[in-house]
Amino acid sequence: MRHRWISIVGAICLVTFMGGISYGADIPAIRDAKDPAERARVQALIDGARKENQLEWTGNMIEPKHANPLIAGFKEYYGLPQLKLSYTYAVANDIIARVEEVIKAGRTPPDITWISAWGWYVDLMKRGDILRYESPYYKEYTLSNKAGNSMPGYWVADAYTANPMWNVKELEKRGIKNFKPSSWWDFADPKIAPNCNINNINTSSVGVSWAIGLRKVLGDDWFIKFAKGKPALAGKGDLEKRWVATGEYPIGVTGRTKNAQDLQESGLEIEMLWPKEGVVLFPFSPIIFAKAAHPNTAQLFIDYVRSAYGANKMAETGVGLIYGRPGVKVPEKERKFMPPSEDIKAIPMDWNKETSTEAVNALKEWAKKIDLSY
Repeated sequence: MRHRWISIVGAICLVTFMGGISYGADIPAIRDAKDPAERARVQALIDGARKENQLEWTGNMIEPKHANPLIAGFKEYYGLPQLKLSYTYAVANDIIARVEEVIKAGRTPPDITWISAWGWYVDLMKRGDILRYESPYYKEYTLSNKAGNSMPGYWVADAYTANPMWNVKELEKRGIKNFKPSSWWDFADPKIAPNCNINNINTSSVGVSWAIGLRKVLGDDWFIKFAKGKPALAGKGDLEKRWVATGEYPIGVTGRTKNAQDLQESGLEIEMLWPKEGVVLFPFSPIIFAKAAHPNTAQLFIDYVRSAYGANKMAETGVGLIYGRPGVKVPEKERKFMPPSEDIKAIPMDWNKETSTEAVNALKEWAKKIDLSY
């Protein structure tokens, strides 16, 4: 009887042990780990994530319809089917204000924030409010590094841009046919500029960063000439997109590839230009807060969206980003408006210096003087 009991216990232990191996091997992230050390690192994070069983993510740009399949893929990849992952989608300025209020009150911030706010991120980093985490995938973000969009030990970035897009039919109604621009200068033409709209530089962080970058390669003369054409200034929201759609101002000079795609899918004939002088790549990166309540899950999430597997899953959602790593496969429906990331000519930016508070304020004042903002 005693021998039988020992045999039964041994069998239970063996089944449990073998079951653990099988369960780990069934997790795609464990299966894809390149060596034993990486498997052990990932397994430790997964074990921690199972205990936490939650992740709070807040961000903009990635709409819920794009976030949902990304979340589902994350759970599947790391074997976390029961994970409670909440995503709060909001305007960047509202996110910043809310998080700052939470931090100052001594409360726990969300685990991850994913927005385009370089200056705020740097401020958080200097205050010790960002967790230093060097994902093993960061080294693969060579395009982010080249564009000046990475902060070693804290983040690498994908990006979005502000490109000229136009409504072909509405432009033809105004007598402008076969419009085939190649340069930013084509939009400063006195016949073209009155048909344009741009983000108001004085109220848009995108608009001011765009202007700072373009001023480096085009000089003051382009802005002065463009302003003389009295382009419309879009204050906030999707006004630029709506103006292009209705034809009120059929050229959106600071358009987004995602908006161009949306308008095209609505039945409009839309074109977009990647000017030969280059474009500004606005860094769009996730960070983990130092006081995150679920750090293991947060680190896994960063690994996921920064891996080749996760980046391609993100691209499949149609989110319309410029990826900071080469080789991401852009969906067929986006290729009309978005060339491969490695083929894009980026205007290099020193975000710390060129978008400092002083530099931004100086640009805004200058834009007012030439009637390109209000």
